[in-house]
Amino acid sequence: MRRYILGLMLCAAATTATYAQTEVSAYQNGNADGITYYLPNTVLDITLEAVEITHTPGEFSAYANNYLHISNVISKPEKYWEITSVKVSQSGIPNPQKMYTIKLAEGSTASNVQLSKDGILQAVNTVIEEQQAEKKEKSVTKRIDPQNYLTEEILQATSTAKMAELTAKEIYEVRASKLAITRGQAENMPKDGLSMQLVLKELNMQEEALMSLFTGTSDTVKYTCDIRLTPTMESDTTKAILFRFSRKLGILKNDDLAGSPVYYDFKNLFNIPAPAEDGKKKKKAAKKEGIFVNIPGKAEVKVYTPTETYFAEELPFAQLGTTESLSRELFDKNAATRIILDKATGAVVKIEK
Repeated sequence: MRRYILGLMLCAAATTATYAQTEVSAYQNGNADGITYYLPNTVLDITLEAVEITHTPGEFSAYANNYLHISNVISKPEKYWEITSVKVSQSGIPNPQKMYTIKLAEGSTASNVQLSKDGILQAVNTVIEEQQAEKKEKSVTKRIDPQNYLTEEILQATSTAKMAELTAKEIYEVRASKLAITRGQAENMPKDGLSMQLVLKELNMQEEALMSLFTGTSDTVKYTCDIRLTPTMESDTTKAILFRFSRKLGILKNDDLAGSPVYYDFKNLFNIPAPAEDGKKKKKAAKKEGIFVNIPGKAEVKVYTPTETYFAEELPFAQLGTTESLSRELFDKNAATRIILDKATGAVVKIEK
């Protein structure tokens, strides 16, 4: 993928007034006399979530219809994968070609800035709270061993069919006990509501464990895969392969032919002005002064397969737009303008005096 970065005209702000001015200039190595910050490039963070499902038949699966009138139970082992979600978000990474220095002039209010950990400008004269990363806790399903509920009579049965018959009778007895309790007809009723809940919970666990001997079990393991894309001005693409997926093997690399492709489209919606024609006198570029911010462009982003669309939206991208400067007069000693920038695009989210 070719990379192309828009050239930027970076001009130092002049100090001509009698009061203190905010001077911002392009960063020069070894001459960082002030607060140096970056504007971001926008990246796409794609999070794939898939599950591996394993079905295991129960020991008495062949007798489920005879004794419990349950059909379509798991009759043979099976393992397969499913995609559960494709999430697309945006974040910002420092753009080394958009590195500026705010000189610390006496009386300037622009020295009160907040930068991200990697030096991206986030706010001026105000503070924004850092969002805490969501903690992902692994959920473990505790399965009860049905052998714990098999009676002596069941264990001493001389055939699988007889064991299945006696286990089915035990299930019916558990159900009868639950019904008697809920109707208030049990011989030894729980003393209070809490005791009743505990007894019913235990009976439900017992029934579920015994039922698994007929219906089988299903285990699900969740997997997450992160893909980061950094689009450029020449990233237009249609039906590019983002990754591949197989019901047998799960998430695969985009060049692994063992899986079916999941595609992505990226369409740049920002039109760059045509260059001036030869022979015509070019106007002198206006000097830019103040705090530099991004004016993002937009792109259509789509993640899909021939049968399903996982994501389709128009999103802003810093590197598809332009860079402008806010007036230095917003930050003289008579003003305390507050600015909040978007972390992913470097665009102004909020500005107030």
